[in-house]
This record gives sequence, structure tokens and C-alpha cells, in this order.
Amino acid sequence: MKQKKMLTLTFSQLKQIYNQEIPELVEIAEGSVTVDDFKAGLLKFLESCGMKDGAAEEAREQIRLLLQYDGVDVHELSTGQDMPVRTIRLLYEFLMGTLENMEMPTDLFIEIFQMFRRLKGDVVPLPSAQRIKSRNDRWETGLDEEVREVRDENKERMLHLLIQKIENRKSKPSVRFHFEDGMSYEEKYRLVSEWWNDFRFHLAMAVKSPGELNRFLGNSLSSETMYLLYRARKKGMPFFATPYYLSLLNVTGYGYNDEAIRSYILYSPRLVETYGNIHAWEKEDIVESGKPNAAGWLLPDGHNIHRRYPEVAILIPDTMGRACGGLCASCQRMYDFQSERLNFEFESLRPKESWERKLRRLMTYFEEDTQLRDILITGGDALMSQNKTLQHILDAVYRMAARKQKANLERPEGEKYAELQRVRLGSRLLAYLPMRINDGLVELLREFKEKASAVGVKQFIIQTHFQTPLEVTPEAKEAIRKILSAGWIITNQLVYTV
Repeated sequence: MKQKKMLTLTFSQLKQIYNQEIPELVEIAEGSVTVDDFKAGLLKFLESCGMKDGAAEEAREQIRLLLQYDGVDVHELSTGQDMPVRTIRLLYEFLMGTLENMEMPTDLFIEIFQMFRRLKGDVVPLPSAQRIKSRNDRWETGLDEEVREVRDENKERMLHLLIQKIENRKSKPSVRFHFEDGMSYEEKYRLVSEWWNDFRFHLAMAVKSPGELNRFLGNSLSSETMYLLYRARKKGMPFFATPYYLSLLNVTGYGYNDEAIRSYILYSPRLVETYGNIHAWEKEDIVESGKPNAAGWLLPDGHNIHRRYPEVAILIPDTMGRACGGLCASCQRMYDFQSERLNFEFESLRPKESWERKLRRLMTYFEEDTQLRDILITGGDALMSQNKTLQHILDAVYRMAARKQKANLERPEGEKYAELQRVRLGSRLLAYLPMRINDGLVELLREFKEKASAVGVKQFIIQTHFQTPLEVTPEAKEAIRKILSAGWIITNQLVYTV
């Protein structure tokens, strides 16, 4: 049965599907007097299953974890509360027809159903390339002519607003972006049109207040939205949106639906309510000097290295890479903005003299580890660092990888260091500010790949984040082309938003 159709089933209809497709599971439940009997029966069932493939083995391990944690209270850091895990108990009540909360969604039992299907070796066939293309063609993109026309109008309106913004500043916003005395309006317009293609201009001209946001969006925001944004500002929530990204929105009232983009700029009532009381999202991010984190890893002092898994660690440099090209309302590091470890004060984020010494110490952590093979440089945003700064970081990574490889020639088997296999740069600038991908950056990436390949690094990845095809603009397409020309590959992660 198709997943879409399953979502429309009632509890009784879904129970019939269980009876037809997984009768063994229903029999175990009906033969169990208590939920503990049901758990014991499930364990025996898992042991008796012959594994047909890797997917079945993975499903068995997932079910074992559900059994292991059922009845356990887990401390949820994002809310600071203990949450009971009772997945297997709910499954037992569902199969026995004793489920008290008949208002709850059926999604949980659909997911468990699919898990047991994989356990039996049932595989959902992948859609064909033609099917995928036909699905993709249903969605508008930033390359469509109608979408580009709306955005050209947005850009034209914003160019005039940017002229006003520069003129009204009491002090020059920067040495780079200001008007000389005596310039005509036409000259100012031509200059701002030229600056539009410079990512630094968009960072310097970023919108940082609700009132300015509304002006740049043609005064299209509702009074309810404005009230919410002013509440957010009063609570100290940072706000940062570049003219380029704002130009992707649709303020006409007709045409393409921009909700996926809009949700990245406008805060939800729930987020505004929670801000100020956000806890760390991940237990592993809580680091005490001299003590292992929740995943068991001893980390250097400070907040530069995050680690959850044996083979990969995240490096967050003390540079402008701690900042972003925009603040995503769904950012998992909103906690760090709340605690002011992350911010948009770019001058304060420029690397200090002590950063070079600290970088050497951080590279020693990677160099002497017997399992680390993957370094993810992120932030913030890795590409917010200037080319010179990023090259300095990548050169340090290269030297570390070379030393590890050389040291292993003399180290006996069983004592060798894990050699670096993958280098990733985490960045959303391909969507937020694609003009950042300039020729200097491309040449830097190309040169690093050439020399790092010689010391065993095999994968070079820009790990980016496009939330919607509407973010794929002509500028983004050109940025992607440039990165691919340097021999790096691009992977995309996606946040599930409502």
C-alpha cells in the first residue's frame, strides 16, 4: 500500500493491515497478558528472524533499541524536561485495542509497520528517473521566467531603498560602500547596481530591524507579524537578512508561494515564546573542562570542536566563520545566539593573534586521534571566513593530514593514527549569498584538493542547505558550477519544517 494512502487510514483500518501483512506481530500481542510479556515475545521473534539483507538487519537493531528504551525517561535538553519513552507500550495497546488516546496521529504505527516490513525483507522500490523528474517539474524554481520577473521587480525596488539607506546613515557604513559628495542619483543607482553583485555589500546592508524589513518587503507584512517581530526584538533575538535573500520573497499577493523561504526570515510565535529559555539541543554540546562529553569524547577547552561520532568531528573556527549570511529561524544553534557565542558583529569575529596558536592546538587533537577521518568545518558558516583566513585553516588541515600519514609509516600495526579521508565545508551561502563563490575561493578550493589528495584525502565536499527549489536562482546555479569546476562535490541537507 502506498504511504500516502496509509496516512488516511483509521486505527481500525490500520489494524487490519497489520493482521494481513504482519500476523506474527498481532499473534504475539494477543498471546501476551502484559506489556512485559509482549516485549519478551518480540525479543524471541527478533532472534528467530533470518536476515535477508542489510536493511533487515538495520530494522532489527532499530526494534531492539525501541525495546531497550521503552519505559525509560529521557532528559530532553531543548525543554529541560524528562520525557517518557513508551513506543512498545503504545504498540501493544494499539494491537490489543486498548489505546486510550484515540486522538493521537497514526503516524507512529505506520512507521513501526514499515520497520517490521523491512525486517521481513520487503523493499520499497525506488522511483524511476522519469518519475523523479515529473515530480520535480511540479515545483516552481528560482530559474523559472515568471519567478525571475517578480524578483527583478523586487531588486529594482530595493536598489532605491539601498540608496536611501546609504544617504541616511549618519556615518559612512564602510570605507568600501559609500557615496562621494556631489554624485548624481543616476551615478548612485549605477554604483549600487554594481555593488549588488558583491556579497560584502549585502552583508553591510543587511536588514536588522522589523521596521526596515517591512520597508524592504514593500510594507506587506501584517500587523500581527510586525507585533511578533517587535516582541522578538524586545527579547533580544538577533535579526539579519540580506537584500539579496529578501529579493527572493514574493510580496505581490499572487504567483509563486514563498512560504518555505519566508519561514526562514520570520520567527514563529513558539520560538519567540521559548527564546531566553532555550537549552542546548544536543547533550554532546555540553562540554566541561577535563570531562568527557555525553558521547564519551574528551575535547579541547572552548567551543571550537564538537564531536558525537568516532570518525568525524566538527571544527568551528574563531573567525567570521562563526557568523552566517542570514539567521535561519529554524537554526539548531539558536541556543548559541541566545548565549551570545554566535552573533553578527563581524568586526569582533575577525581572527585574533591568538587564533593561530589555538588552531595548531586544535589540529593536534585531530592528528593524534586514532579514529578521526572526517573534519567538518562549519560555524556559523565556513564560507563566511575571508579567502585568506579559510586558506590558513585549510593549510593547517593539510599539514595535519600530512603529518598523520608520515607518522604512520613508523608506527606499528594497531597503533597507527586514523588518516584523514574527508574534508567538508558547511555553508548555506550558496542559497543566502551565492556571489560569495568568487574566483579567488574557487582557486583556493582547487589548490587544496590537489595537494590534500596527495596525502590521502579522498573526498572534498561543500555541505550546503537549499530548503526549496525557489532558492536555486541563476546566481546560485553559477555558484554551483564554479564549485564543481574546482573538483569538489556538493551535498544538500534539508530541514523538515511544517
